[in-house]
Amino acid sequence: MWHGLPLLVSLATLGTPDRLSFTNETDLSFVQGPQQDAEFEKRRKDAGNDVDKLWDVYKWCKEQKKDDKGRSVLRQILKLEPNHEDANLALGNVKYDGKWFPSQKKVDEYKKEHEAKQATSDGLVDYKGKRVPPADVPFLEKGLVKDDAGNWVDGEEYKRQKEGWVRQDLEWVPPQEKENIDKGLWKCGDKWLSLEEANKFHSELLQWWRLPTENYHLYTTCDRAVALDKIKKALDAAWEDMVKVCGTKPSKPIVVIVLRDDRQYNTYAGGDDEAGIPSADTRGLASAHYSFFSEIATDLKGEFLLPGITYWDTTTDVGNKWGPHGVRSALGMAYADAIDPSTKSMDTAREAVRKKKQLNRSFLDDYYGEKRLPEWVRSGAATYAERYFIDIFVGQGGNNHWARDWSVENIVKKGGLRPLKQLLDPKVRIEAGDASKLMNEMGLVMAFIVDGKCATVTEKFKALQEALKANKDKKELSVAVQALAEDVMKHETDLRKFAGI
Repeated sequence: MWHGLPLLVSLATLGTPDRLSFTNETDLSFVQGPQQDAEFEKRRKDAGNDVDKLWDVYKWCKEQKKDDKGRSVLRQILKLEPNHEDANLALGNVKYDGKWFPSQKKVDEYKKEHEAKQATSDGLVDYKGKRVPPADVPFLEKGLVKDDAGNWVDGEEYKRQKEGWVRQDLEWVPPQEKENIDKGLWKCGDKWLSLEEANKFHSELLQWWRLPTENYHLYTTCDRAVALDKIKKALDAAWEDMVKVCGTKPSKPIVVIVLRDDRQYNTYAGGDDEAGIPSADTRGLASAHYSFFSEIATDLKGEFLLPGITYWDTTTDVGNKWGPHGVRSALGMAYADAIDPSTKSMDTAREAVRKKKQLNRSFLDDYYGEKRLPEWVRSGAATYAERYFIDIFVGQGGNNHWARDWSVENIVKKGGLRPLKQLLDPKVRIEAGDASKLMNEMGLVMAFIVDGKCATVTEKFKALQEALKANKDKKELSVAVQALAEDVMKHETDLRKFAGI
């Protein structure tokens, strides 16, 4: 151990500083007192404002371990030459964007401030520490990313595509298994099966075919040929009818579940504890009609589907008669919900699932209380697609309004059309028991609005469509809906003439 203090004391006893002598190589760092300060001031004075000479003074200070004085020299250099690289580096400064900053923290602050100013001028907003266009936020909230073409896609989907995965329908196939697709096989769980075997596999609840289209995803336990040849035809036609009625489209594909018979339909609606199938019908409407909408149905990963649900039994004449209407109705229900989403309620539901908690009893009230459109508009639109559509497949000379005529006849047989004021009440709710007739009547009203060619009603209807397109809030939409309802009531005579009642 070096004993510095005793050495200093012994030197002091030799006399005054001018009697001491040192060689040029002697380290003065241990000497404290005015002699070193004097040497420093002399060197600094001799250097003047010459940057190179001041740098030599700094190096001398460094050798003599005079850090404080060395830093003062560095600061003097930077006053004379702010971009002197060696001086900046010696002070620990950080260079960024052609400027020197005293620390990385200051660089980060500068970057953030600069980016914020740039983003503000570009109309960007903050999202989780990043500046993004406001229009991107809804997509980012859903976990979407932009692919190479600039399209919004699922983040996991994009990652898998980059890794060489491909899709067979909605099933992901890893690169090493892609050859099975060329062999005409279908991925079913962890097995590859022939079409016949795949149909059998997918005929079970929750093991359904998952067939994608641009507008909707079809989940079905029906045979694949039935799905592609019959169900898809009805769904595509219903989609066009919903676009015609609503004037706007869902932001992403909706889900329609089509089961192979009423047994599966009832099981899925009511649930089966032994089979691990939870109930999907919250309002008891499945038994009142041949289709229903589910706010709580999830896939095997626990993701909410928000599907319209129905069945199509192709083994009987009755099944083939009603199947197309059920399919149309299911798509209409999912579509109507998708353009008027209950975003807050679904966020709450997803959080409950994440925490493995039960949904609150108020969930349904909150879900429908959040809607911007009343039941008669949403259900009326879906019922229009179900049974008031104009059948474009009817041959020349045929009655392409046959579905409307049949539906109106059903209303008449069951007691006739109820008062429009009651039917168009914004608080009206469809309940089990009277559900089928009430939906039918709402469909008739929507048919008059869409196809009745009443000038003022059409004007109010177009205003509502424009408000929907513009994503107006509940208050503004309510004004448009009420104006339409009042005009429809003023033209009840025209409505009845349109219906032939």
